[in-house]
Amino acid sequence: MDEALLLRFRELEDSHWWFVVRRFIVMDVARRWAPHDLGNVVEVGCGTGGTLVALKEGFPDAQLEGVEPVAEAARLARARGCGVVCGTFESLPLASCSVDMLLALDVLEHLPDDGPGLVEAFRVLRPGGHLIVSVPALPSLWGPHDELNQHVRRYTAASLAAAVCAVGFHMERETYFNCLLLPVGWVARAVARRSRRFASAGLNQPSWPVNGALRDVFGLERSLLRHRDLPFGMSLLLVATRLAASSS
Repeated sequence: MDEALLLRFRELEDSHWWFVVRRFIVMDVARRWAPHDLGNVVEVGCGTGGTLVALKEGFPDAQLEGVEPVAEAARLARARGCGVVCGTFESLPLASCSVDMLLALDVLEHLPDDGPGLVEAFRVLRPGGHLIVSVPALPSLWGPHDELNQHVRRYTAASLAAAVCAVGFHMERETYFNCLLLPVGWVARAVARRSRRFASAGLNQPSWPVNGALRDVFGLERSLLRHRDLPFGMSLLLVATRLAASSS
């Protein structure tokens, strides 16, 4: 991702409706799948550290580490008290079988080929370790926003599951999310495709009433996702496990 764009996210991730609710949803899932003896947790593509801070609060006894390719973003994450090393998804600076839980949140879509990154995730996870992935969903939503964010693809449930299972992971859960705002998203992307002026709209903080309303609507999905998977949405969330050798 473009460095200036990534650093812009630092100004938004603590208050923008999308970042706030996605973080709540991811933390709910992480708590559900975390083993009682959770040790090493790694976030790949951690950016400026918003989710790492939440993980630190949620798992105070775990050893947390971020991997981030952009040096300035890594520096800003370290300034928030996060341990971050510079590295890429395709070549993780981590020992094999050393990680209990690995998160890659809106990262896979940036890779020209998602296979090498998933192979690396499989390599560094211990048998029984969990991978948590989120990606943008529905190719029909492709628009200038994706180009601005340097996305290579948007996923369907089938294409994401196929990519993850192809390297040996066992699927635990896959669900769409950001479902309730999908009609709004479709209209916004249709407008953006016709007028490039709106390509950067998602990078700005909405006015506080709009931001609060979007946060409240999106936030309704948090309780839904605790009990069921959603059949459609603008994003996908997946949990997969590296099985023990005896179970492979």
